[in-house]
Amino acid sequence: MLVKRNRGGRPRKQDKKTEQLAVMCTKTDRFVIRTMARTAGLTVSEYLLKAGLGMQVVRAKIPKEALAFTGRINHSAGLLNQIARKQNFGLSLSEVDKLLLAGTLQELQNLSAQIKTYLQ
Repeated sequence: MLVKRNRGGRPRKQDKKTEQLAVMCTKTDRFVIRTMARTAGLTVSEYLLKAGLGMQVVRAKIPKEALAFTGRINHSAGLLNQIARKQNFGLSLSEVDKLLLAGTLQELQNLSAQIKTYLQ
């Protein structure tokens, strides 16, 4: 009896996709489709396949916490940018700027800890 040797590698798919479809559209249509696919967290191919087969395509929802983290990080980045501009022009930092810098550093450290906690 012959024993089939495991050759390793990725296992073959049961229902391999072998057919290709071409779709003609305007640049605007392409942009909209690409944006909608990205919003749903799919590739354009997956998005069009699901939409074409009548499956419901659900938009990926970003948690409110993630949006809050993003807003706080953007605010901190803006403060750091203002301070860096002053430094680049050779201006010394005032006491207010130093306090803002220290507060921003603390805020970023807190955000980092919260993100780690949220992801666990």
